[in-house]
Amino acid sequence: MDKKSIFFVLFVLILSNVYAQSFPINDLYNTYDNFKDNRITIKRFTHSDLLPIIKEKANNKIFKFEQVGKSIEGRSINKLTIGKGDITVLAWSQMHGDEATATMALLDLFNFFENKTQFTELKELLLNKLTIHFIPMVNPDGAEKFTRRNRAKIDLNRDALRRTNPESKILYKLQKKLKPKFGFNLHDQGSLYTAGNTFKTATISVLLPAYNINKDINEVRSNGMKVIVDMHKALNKFIPGHIGRYDDEFEPRAFGDNFVKWGTSSILIESGGWKDDYEKQFVRKLNYLAILTALHSIATNNYNNNSIDDYFAIPENSNMLFDMLLRNVKTVIADSVLTVDIGINRNEITDKNKKAFFKSSIVEFGDLSTFFGNDEFCFDSMTVVPGKVYDTIFDTIEELENINFEELLSSGYCYIKVKNIPKNLQFTKYPINIVLPDFTPPTEISLGNSANFVILENNKTRYTIINGFLYDILIKKSYIYNSVIFK
Repeated sequence: MDKKSIFFVLFVLILSNVYAQSFPINDLYNTYDNFKDNRITIKRFTHSDLLPIIKEKANNKIFKFEQVGKSIEGRSINKLTIGKGDITVLAWSQMHGDEATATMALLDLFNFFENKTQFTELKELLLNKLTIHFIPMVNPDGAEKFTRRNRAKIDLNRDALRRTNPESKILYKLQKKLKPKFGFNLHDQGSLYTAGNTFKTATISVLLPAYNINKDINEVRSNGMKVIVDMHKALNKFIPGHIGRYDDEFEPRAFGDNFVKWGTSSILIESGGWKDDYEKQFVRKLNYLAILTALHSIATNNYNNNSIDDYFAIPENSNMLFDMLLRNVKTVIADSVLTVDIGINRNEITDKNKKAFFKSSIVEFGDLSTFFGNDEFCFDSMTVVPGKVYDTIFDTIEELENINFEELLSSGYCYIKVKNIPKNLQFTKYPINIVLPDFTPPTEISLGNSANFVILENNKTRYTIINGFLYDILIKKSYIYNSVIFK
């Protein structure tokens, strides 16, 4: 290689590093609230909530709007396009109707690109280098009922081969028409995955899927892995140790795997859990940052400076976590005193009115010393016993307004009897479970039972657990999010 060629290569590398160093990730983090779209701040939103915002963006000349098709039930599936660059990018969200975090983040990205005063150099770079196509809410019928599958009860992410559903056909046709070099496949995962064998939740998980059963790595796949390396570096500043790598077992029916097979470096982002972030607003912010980081990496070709070894160094997701873990507590089973750990998970449920609540149960029991809990308590020398049912019977739930719940919880009561319970009522914000008069509580602490019991210290009630949430009797502090109606 002659001196001129060497100089040119060095110049490109230096320029690329300057771009990388100048990426304002800290400023983007600190100014996020300037761009957050506060019209949608809960994850249970529908197509009718989203559509006015998309139509509003369509009126801005920086976006190109296109209705690319309709769902089975006739709801529009829409695409917004921005930029004029040679590198084509396609990002789609909510292929699963109940995985809404990234859709919210895309709204924030739209606001970011609309803003005329902040980060102008960054936006100019991205819009000149990239043409970005966004499809928020691929599965509007699933979003309507906040369910994973579409109206036909089919998982759209297992329909990339047959493409029997209109939603799947739309995504396939766009890939073939646009031939994007990079893609963003945006999903949510459960909140109890960990980043490796640690106590840290996998708040964001990433993957560049395999395109064959051998998990071969071609240029398409390695390019995406290298972009993920930049994403990991950026996010790790704010959530160190909370980024996991998703399992790359080949799934021949999945869109992500097939996008890679069809020539698109399809980056999977899975939005996991963050303690007490039930509506995933912090995780939404992380999506916004991750996508902007990736777009910058692609626009500057900075990803070419990275090694796929750093991608494989990201710890794989593990199942090491419970919502609540009670350690070293004594219990009596068939007249035997045992010391056990109790793993409790809170199952998030949506009722007919689209209101969310939790229903908790004991999901593991015994030696859990190698596991962790989002909430952990060590109860050495304490004993767990079933909660009691309050004897007084009330006619209606409204009569509970004047009850002294602190006194009941301090006395070890987990249930209160009500004759007339509305038919569709499944939960209550009262800090005690509501039951019918003939209800019989469990007589022992056992796997599969609801998580309602009392922790005794020196034969006195020290804590009461209501629906997997703790009430601290000594300081009269309640962490109870909701209780449950047992009928």
